[in-house]
Amino acid sequence: MNPTTIRLFSSSTLLRKFSLTFFTKDTCLLCKNASVILHQTLQAKEFKDVKLTTVDIMKPENSSAFDKYCYDVPVLHVDRAGQKKPVKFMHYFDEEKLAAEFKKDI
Repeated sequence: MNPTTIRLFSSSTLLRKFSLTFFTKDTCLLCKNASVILHQTLQAKEFKDVKLTTVDIMKPENSSAFDKYCYDVPVLHVDRAGQKKPVKFMHYFDEEKLAAEFKKDI
């Protein structure tokens, strides 16, 4: 079997081991700053296939997220298969810390 094919396959499989959920609201300046940092981090080639879901806690359908995080946004959940609780980043995001957490699966 071609070693390049194996490497590419295994890399893409590893990237699917986690997904991200970003809890935010429109009127939050910290959220806007965190969003910029998060999207800059996700620009790296190794993170391009990571699934990101954005949840606006102010929408009525997200009332449970509002109840949980109304005073804590921005919040980022790093969800992995088989993990009981997500890894959470809250308030101030740091590109290096995010990348280090994301690389744990690679």
